[in-house]
Amino acid sequence: MFEKLAGMIKFGQSRSKTAAHVAAVHLHNDYLKLVLLQSTGLKVLKVETLLPGNNDNLQTMLLQLCSELPSGTELCLVLSSDRYQLVQLDKPAVKAEEMLQALPWLVRELTTVPVEDMLLDYLDLPEHTSTQGARINVVVTSKSSLLELCRALQRKNIQLTNIQPEEWLPRNFIPVQNSAVMLLVHQPGQELSLQIIKQGMLYFSRKLRGFNRIDQYEMTELRQGMLDNLLLEVQRSLDYFEGQLRQAPVKEILFQIASPQLPDIVRYFADNGFSQVGMLDLASQMPKLSAAEQQDYWLTMAGAMELILAGEQANEAQG
Repeated sequence: MFEKLAGMIKFGQSRSKTAAHVAAVHLHNDYLKLVLLQSTGLKVLKVETLLPGNNDNLQTMLLQLCSELPSGTELCLVLSSDRYQLVQLDKPAVKAEEMLQALPWLVRELTTVPVEDMLLDYLDLPEHTSTQGARINVVVTSKSSLLELCRALQRKNIQLTNIQPEEWLPRNFIPVQNSAVMLLVHQPGQELSLQIIKQGMLYFSRKLRGFNRIDQYEMTELRQGMLDNLLLEVQRSLDYFEGQLRQAPVKEILFQIASPQLPDIVRYFADNGFSQVGMLDLASQMPKLSAAEQQDYWLTMAGAMELILAGEQANEAQG
């Protein structure tokens, strides 16, 4: 996301190689989470959660977290879902260099952020074989809420390289493959997110309403209609992906829900005709962390991984 915003905020730096260390800070209203990685081998060097003190503000906390990062560390800011809005729409027929100027006027009726305060970026959705034209995912956030944070980092010579919304990051935990994978992700207090990922790209995404407390129920409660509703929503999404978008069938369905009932939820799907179902493998990317830490930091980890992947792509582009 930050690469397109760099021209607006003027903080972007050219990338000739992947940095030795990368880090991500997950911005929440009530706390911040940090993951520091050694780029080689994706080794987790540090995780930390910072809660505000009596006189702390977000900027103070952010600078405190970043003050001990190794010199030259590239940083990704991960925005929690309450800090942005996502809109999907037909891609406008304008030149690439004019896209960011055109989008505010196209999404102004679809978001609550005033046009004059919009900071936005977009993600091209892969072309489908259906009759639909090109589509894009647009992320919109408040410029005033981020600009001072970015400037504070710049004053401390902290190398902010990328800003990413949560929903664009789970794909980093899915191996790049030709077969499509459906991922069901739930963050505490949020709606359930359904995504279909193929070849490392986000092909399809939607929010499933009514499941924001799925992590708080016992299995006996989940069986009283909620899981049946979820089965229905998953099947509808599969039908749309394969029928309307004319894509090959999804190979696997993976769940990432911080609930002790998750193994039973997966088994419920298997018992109801979904053969290739399982849990997202966090341990393979975060082997030195406890199961609780994996649940707490996996999305922050995905933000740091985004920097490594972007660095690799930059290296390939430069030959």
